Amino acid sequence: MFEDINKELEELKQGMYRYEKIKTMLEALKDQQKQLEEKNKILEKDLDKEESDIEHLNKKSLTSIFYTILGSKEEQMEKERQEALAARLKLDDNIKQMSETRYQISKLLDERKNYENNERLFNNLYKKKYNLLKESSTEESQEILELEDRISHYKAYIKEVQEAILAGKRVMEQINSAESSLDSAEGWGTWDMFGGGLLTDMIKHSHIDDAKAAASCIQTLLNQFRTELADIKINSEIHIDIEGFAKFADFFFDGLISDWVIQSRINESLDSVRKVKDEVNNVLNKLEKLYSSVENNITECNEEIANKIERA
Repeated sequence: MFEDINKELEELKQGMYRYEKIKTMLEALKDQQKQLEEKNKILEKDLDKEESDIEHLNKKSLTSIFYTILGSKEEQMEKERQEALAARLKLDDNIKQMSETRYQISKLLDERKNYENNERLFNNLYKKKYNLLKESSTEESQEILELEDRISHYKAYIKEVQEAILAGKRVMEQINSAESSLDSAEGWGTWDMFGGGLLTDMIKHSHIDDAKAAASCIQTLLNQFRTELADIKINSEIHIDIEGFAKFADFFFDGLISDWVIQSRINESLDSVRKVKDEVNNVLNKLEKLYSSVENNITECNEEIANKIERA
């Protein structure tokens, strides 16, 4: 009887939910952008300091003379180079995240325009259906209307949960790639410690470069995952903690600095990858549980409607 109207109401309801989701996502992205801009200032200062330390060691400064007398100038110089490279990697990654966040904000602002009239159109059509149902004057008709409205709500919500799950799975693909590369680098690094030679060292460096590229991509996808989770309403039994996602790249690049031959550095970065992998897996498991719960609610509502129609 109301098949066409129901379909249109469902589409309009999904648009209304998307409009609200975009609003929440924009707030989260603007907050991320502000944090990234503040972080950028700190990282620029850190890089300036590290480069200044190298410059002081290169010059005939009091610091340089002090380390020369101690016989540890080259060792200190290498330490400063490592710290400068770590600072550069963090700054470059942060600039990339700022650019990606600006792009996401612009994209969402354009998409939001598509749903600006959805609420008005939904209310008008809902009123039309309500009046048609009132004409039938049956209690079942009113109850069916309420059940169909709940189904529209559940379907719009489950779509948002599904999008969050897909975003999480995209992160997991890159995490697995980084983990695989670091595992390989760790293996070749161990071989290198026992005199593997130039070829072994080159292979190890290649795996580390792959891991670095994956890590930068992971941070971008983690930020998108955080945004998708911004308005996922979780019941009291499910708590999602995503605070650690924002700092993944910092921990990763602190591990992978220029002195690749230090095996513990590879291990530190591998630990940070595995830690965020566990965190993302944990969130995905909770989202899957939530998805199943909402799916069950839709099934129950549909069964109740079918029973009412049969009894009418």
